Amino acid sequence: MTRAFEQYCLECHGAATRKGGLDLASLGHEAIELHPGTWEQVIRKLRARQMPPVGRDRPNEATYEALLARIASPLDRAAAARPNPGPADTLRRLNRTEYQNAIRDLLDLEVDASSLLPKEDPSHGFDNVTVGNLSPALLDRYILAAQKISRLAVGTPQRTPGGDTIRIRPDITQEEQVPGLPPGTRGGALLPYTFPQDGEYEFQLRLARDRNEEVEGLHEAHQVILLIDRVEVQRFQVAPPPGHKNFETVDAHLKVRVPVTAGPHQIGVTFLKNLSSLTETKRQPYQARFNLHRHPRLGPALFQVSINGPYGTTAAGDTPSRRRIFIARPAAPEEEALTAERILRPLLRRAWRRPVTTVDLARPLEFYRRASATDGFEAGIEAALGSILMSPEFLFRVEKDPSGILPGTVYRLGDLALASRLSLFLWSSLPDETLLEVAERGELQRGRELERQVRRMLADPRARNLAANFAGQWLQLRNLDSITPDLRLYPDFDDNLRQAFRRETEMLFEAVM
Repeated sequence: MTRAFEQYCLECHGAATRKGGLDLASLGHEAIELHPGTWEQVIRKLRARQMPPVGRDRPNEATYEALLARIASPLDRAAAARPNPGPADTLRRLNRTEYQNAIRDLLDLEVDASSLLPKEDPSHGFDNVTVGNLSPALLDRYILAAQKISRLAVGTPQRTPGGDTIRIRPDITQEEQVPGLPPGTRGGALLPYTFPQDGEYEFQLRLARDRNEEVEGLHEAHQVILLIDRVEVQRFQVAPPPGHKNFETVDAHLKVRVPVTAGPHQIGVTFLKNLSSLTETKRQPYQARFNLHRHPRLGPALFQVSINGPYGTTAAGDTPSRRRIFIARPAAPEEEALTAERILRPLLRRAWRRPVTTVDLARPLEFYRRASATDGFEAGIEAALGSILMSPEFLFRVEKDPSGILPGTVYRLGDLALASRLSLFLWSSLPDETLLEVAERGELQRGRELERQVRRMLADPRARNLAANFAGQWLQLRNLDSITPDLRLYPDFDDNLRQAFRRETEMLFEAVM
């Protein structure tokens, strides 16, 4: 070792003193690469200038850097010659965010995974570290989710009308225009919703009430507007009831049936903005208005939207998910089995993130044959798709050790395994067609191809998942919904501000990506 090492380190960490149980004098007589763990700790202390401690004789910057280089160089050479990435889980389940994004990219279908699957248990602050277990209760949820998603993606007619109720958070201030809704309106909500089939759907609106069951902010007549894809389909009027009694009748008539085509739509509910004067107070008016006693609403607000249907004659319609699935159509009944295989093969390849064989197709085709025999071709495709979404090959990222390798041996990842890791890390989703093709050809780790793919993926909008997930978990932004400050100390806090906090923090992470 150098004289600087003897001068500044061995006084505290010699054979006689051994402060902190560390004897660098003995280690200094052996090769540095034989004790990498200990010397890595020394490097961290020196880089942070924590050693020697304040008050003792300390080297200058040039000496610090020379000593660091003397220790780090043999460690770097040893690591390059014998790479050891440490233990890694070779069986890891998709977490809720990854599952939702995988469905989006596989089927061109937006779903809310938080309503389908339970929240993951975090480990070390993250929910994508130890997610290898699959309890019977969780398995049931995955089966139900696969059935619901496959039915929605294929658009199979339902025997009875279904429905959903979407509630607005109670602490949202609805006094200004909602982004995406027409100018001259205020409040309400813009809700993305996927309709399973063409047909008539019933929309029922309910206004926000206080604890006395009186409609908040209803001091005069207001007009409520229902829009689908920014097109007005119905306009209602609400007014205070006579004598301010029987408030249950105020929004009882906010119900209408309208024809809607299958697929994703934007449902807008808002209020026509009435003329009003500024509120005058001795101090600045509160920006938050959602609470009767501390932040009384100036006008009525939307509480929930219920969508039920379809009613009457229905058809599957032309949806993005059906276009993604049905890439071929049988011209005759005898061609249905071959067409089903043509449809399922690319879906299976993307879902399993690897090339598929005839053996892989056998199980989905078995589900297809059973269902199509009784309910027809599309019902068979729905059943086969459900089996793909329930498969461990889809739900888990499985990395198998190469054949013939000894346990504990370090080996280089294959291109397909690396592609899955890369897409889950950067996009929280499946590899796209470009990445999958490069991996299948075995070119991902050749030359600078890996760097090119990473740069391409970071430029894709899906890379926002990296910022959102990292900020959401590391800074615990996902806990924002459960946090409500004392309104006496923070009277302007509402969900509008909460979501602004979230988005601003995510944008900071996106800016440095």
